[in-house]
Amino acid sequence: MLETIINTGLIITLFAITAPFIFVLLVIRIVAGSNKRTKKKERSKQDESDDLNDIEKGLRDLDRRMDNLETLNGNKRDKER
Repeated sequence: MLETIINTGLIITLFAITAPFIFVLLVIRIVAGSNKRTKKKERSKQDESDDLNDIEKGLRDLDRRMDNLETLNGNKRDKER
């Protein structure tokens, strides 16, 4: 009976000593995970921004080409007259 009480006390003491360390490790892991998610969101926002910049560049290039074609068509009409 005394041995059981001592063993139970040792188990409780061991848990009381290790619980704060386990808690700290869990908190560190949770915080690190949230930082990773934040970085992924920032990266995806940067990727979206890069994609939008590429689209804008493409649209400007297309607009320039359309202006060139309109100019060429205007020159052809002038020559036909």
